[in-house]
Amino acid sequence: MEVIIAFGLSLVFNYIFKILGTKLGFVDKPAGTLKPHEKPIPYLGGTAILLSISPWFLNYPEYFFPFLVMWTVGFIDDRRGLSPKVRLFMELAGGFSISYIIFGYSFFDSTILAFVFAVAVNAYNMVDGLDGICAGNTIIFSIFAFMAGFPPDISLAVAGAFIGYLVYNFPPAKVFMGDQGSYLAGTFVGLLLIQSWESQNFVRIAAFCWPVVLDLFIGFARRSLAGKSPLKGDRDHYYDKIFAITGKKKRATFFITSSIALFYALVGFLLPVTAIPFVLMASSVVQVFLLKSLRST
Repeated sequence: MEVIIAFGLSLVFNYIFKILGTKLGFVDKPAGTLKPHEKPIPYLGGTAILLSISPWFLNYPEYFFPFLVMWTVGFIDDRRGLSPKVRLFMELAGGFSISYIIFGYSFFDSTILAFVFAVAVNAYNMVDGLDGICAGNTIIFSIFAFMAGFPPDISLAVAGAFIGYLVYNFPPAKVFMGDQGSYLAGTFVGLLLIQSWESQNFVRIAAFCWPVVLDLFIGFARRSLAGKSPLKGDRDHYYDKIFAITGKKKRATFFITSSIALFYALVGFLLPVTAIPFVLMASSVVQVFLLKSLRST
């Protein structure tokens, strides 16, 4: 039921904010290789997603502040642009506060988890560069988080909200989620990573989001090896490699990346915890080798 309700809300809110975004100028304009879409596209999908999830904050009030803060950071970044250092500071501060204040971990653990949270937020922000990719990964993550026993109501609500958004973002996209939306996806993942820190479920949650996190680490390594700033974006993400292989077919790329996400999620859900890291590493090596992900174009 949570999926259906959140899905319905998301359909309505995304339609409303699609119109408002166009009329008020909240649009993402084409800009070279990093923004190759052909026409301006409204980017208030993240706001629609937040509103679609909001009813469930009544049951999970500890989730409200992190979601609101990171949505605000993303919205400001969409409108005015924030420097990478400011964004990183906000992510680290947010992760530390969530860990130390909300979940009560030690100062030492909270410092580590601040970086874990920042990795999650940046990873989902980086993967939001082609229609449907971030939404598809988030939907699969949320469904498997529910199946693994994490907060059922809000996990299913997040899945439903992103499914509703995907209706508008499925290639060719009519709405973008903006940084505000990708930060929400990363915040949800980061919250569950923090929540599961002292349990075996941490490994399972890491597996559920592995293709996105792997892309972040490989991207940092690739840009560093090429003598570029690791914080600077490029068009060599794993979905860009697949996009090129498919002859620049966005829908084919969406289904292939979703299949990859489903594979890693099944690894995290079905295998014994002790076997998961080995399978993740072996699969990652194969993926990076086949896609030549360390090579810059």
